[in-house]
Amino acid sequence: MVNEEHYARLNKDVQAWNEWRANNLNIIPDLIEANLSGANLSGAKLTKAKLTKANLTKANLRGVNLSDVDLTKANLTKANLSDVDLSDADLRWANLSDADLSDADLSRVNFRGANLSDVDLTKANLTKANLSDANLSRANLSRANLSRADFSNADLTGANLIGLDLTGSKLTGSKLTGANLSNADLTGANLIGIDLTGADLSGAFLVDANLGNANLSRANLSAAILNNVNISGANLNDIGVEEANKYGLEFSRTNLSEANLNNVFLVNANIKYANLSGLDLSGADLTGADLSYSDLRGTSLNGAGLIRTQALRTNFTAANFTGACLEDWNINSATKLNDIDCQYVYLKSDKQERRPHSGEFAPGEFSKLFQKALETVDLIFTDGIDWKAFLLSFQELQAEYGEEDLSVQAIEKKSGGAFVVRLEVLPEANKAEIEHQAKALYEIQLKGLEARYHAELQAKDEQIVIYRQQNATLENVINILGNRPIQNIITVTAQAQSESMSESYKSKYDLSNAQVGGIVDTAQTGSRQEFNQYNYTPEQKQNLAEAAEEIQQLLNQLAQTNPTTDAVTEAVHKKIKTDPTFKARLLAALKAGGLEALKAIFNHPAFSIPAETIKGFLEAE
Repeated sequence: MVNEEHYARLNKDVQAWNEWRANNLNIIPDLIEANLSGANLSGAKLTKAKLTKANLTKANLRGVNLSDVDLTKANLTKANLSDVDLSDADLRWANLSDADLSDADLSRVNFRGANLSDVDLTKANLTKANLSDANLSRANLSRANLSRADFSNADLTGANLIGLDLTGSKLTGSKLTGANLSNADLTGANLIGIDLTGADLSGAFLVDANLGNANLSRANLSAAILNNVNISGANLNDIGVEEANKYGLEFSRTNLSEANLNNVFLVNANIKYANLSGLDLSGADLTGADLSYSDLRGTSLNGAGLIRTQALRTNFTAANFTGACLEDWNINSATKLNDIDCQYVYLKSDKQERRPHSGEFAPGEFSKLFQKALETVDLIFTDGIDWKAFLLSFQELQAEYGEEDLSVQAIEKKSGGAFVVRLEVLPEANKAEIEHQAKALYEIQLKGLEARYHAELQAKDEQIVIYRQQNATLENVINILGNRPIQNIITVTAQAQSESMSESYKSKYDLSNAQVGGIVDTAQTGSRQEFNQYNYTPEQKQNLAEAAEEIQQLLNQLAQTNPTTDAVTEAVHKKIKTDPTFKARLLAALKAGGLEALKAIFNHPAFSIPAETIKGFLEAE
C-alpha cells in the first residue's frame, strides 16, 4: 500500500517534494497503488520510486526523471510522458495506451506484456528495451531508435515503423499485420513465420532476411530489395508492388520454394537466379519481370501474364502454361521448355491471338512452337504496309544492328489486308527493343513518303492510296526480297482438310529449306499447306518488274479520267495488240508466275481486271 506521508508530500507541492528528496537521499518513495490521476508532476524527482499499480491516468509527467522506477502494472493511460527519462525502469504489464512517450529515453526499459497500443513513441530511444509480448498495435514509432530492441511475440498490428533501422532487433513471433515498414532496414532480420498480412514493405531493405513460412498476403513490396532472402514456404498471395514499374522489385537469388504467390503482382520484378520451383504463380502478373537463370521447374503459370518477361536460360521444365499470356516474352535457345503442360496460350493481352486457334496443344507441341520461334521478332502491320517505307526503314535497322544479324525470315499475309513481317535476330538480341525501333523507323519513313506524295502529285487522299498501291506491286516485293542470290517466293494455298496441329505449325514456321523469306499466308488450324516455289532468273525478274511498272503507269493515267473498268480493259487489250514488247513482257510474266503474277501486276484500287481476261487476250493474239 501507499505510504500516506510520501503521498501527501507529493500531492501538496512538487517543489517541496523535490527539497524533501534532496534532504533524504536514502529514502525510496513508496507510492504503490497511489492515485495520481490527472496530477501535474512535471519536474518532480521520482528516481527509483515505487509506483507499482499506481494510477497515473492523464497525469503530466513531462520531462520527469523516472529512471529505475518500478511502474509494474501501473495505469498510465493517456499520460504525458514526453521527454521523460525512464531508462532501466520496470513497466511490465503496465497500461500506457494512448500515452505520449515522444522523445523519451526508454533504453533498457522492461515493457514485457505492457499495453502500448496507440502510444506515441516518436523519436523515443528504445535501445535494448524489452518489448516482448507487449501490445504495440497502432503505435507510432516514427524515427525511434530500436537498436537491439526485443519485440519477441509483440503485437505491432498497424504500427508505424517507417524508415526504421531494425537491424539487430528481435522480431521472433511478432505480429506485423498492417504495419507500415516502408523504407525500413530489415537486413538479416529473422522473420520466420511472422504475420505481415497487409503490411507496407515498400522500399524496405530485406537483404539476407529470413521470411520462411511468413504470411505476406496482400503485403506491399513495391521497390523492396529482397536479395538473398529466404521466402521458402511464405504466403505471398495477392501481394502488391504498385511502384515496381518505376523502381523494380528485387528478388534476385531469392529462395521462393513452396511460397504462395497466387495472383501476385510482380511487374518489372528482378527475380534472376531465384528458386521458384514448384510454386503456384497462377494469375501472377510478371509483366516486364526478369526471370533469367531462375528455376521454375514444375511451377504453375496458369493464366499468368508474361508480357515482355525476360526468361533467358530459365528452366521451365514441367511447368504449366495453360491460359498464360506470352506477348513479347524473351526466351533463348538455353531456355528449357521440356515436358511443358499446356493446353493453350495467348500471344496478345486481353486473351487475344490464342494458340492453337481452337482445340488444345498435343503433347510436346508447345515446346516445338516456341523453340522454332525463339530467334524471331514479328512486326504486325494491321492497316497494310507501304513496302517502300518498310524497305527504307529496314535498311536503317540493319545498319544499326548489323546486316548479318538481322534479316527477313518470312512475310505473312493476314485477313483484312494486314501483314506480319517476321525478322530473324540473334538469340541474345533484345527483341522488344528491336520491335520498338523497327516500328519507329517505319513510321518516320512513312510520314516522309506521304509528304513527298502530296508534293509530287498534289493529290487528294484517294490519290495517295493509289500511289502507295503502286509501290505494293510485285516489283517492290521482288526488290525487297531480292537481296540474296536465289529468290523463293512461296505461296500457300490453305485447304480445309483436318490435320494435326503439329503439321500446321510446321508449315507456318519451318522455312529451313528456303534460302530467303517468302510471302506466307498464316496457317490455319487443321489446314494442309501446299507450297509452290518459283525461282526467277534475273531476266524473268526484269520482265516482271518492267511489266508491272508499265501497267501501273497506264492504269494511273486512265484513273485520272475516271473511266469504267470495261474501258480500261479495252485500253489494255489494245496495247497488247499494238505493242509487241509489252505483250512479250506479259507472256514472260505469265509463264514465270502464272495467273498469280498477272493478278499482282494488274492489282489496282480503282479497277478490277480479272487475270483470266488478260490471259485470254495474250493467248488470242
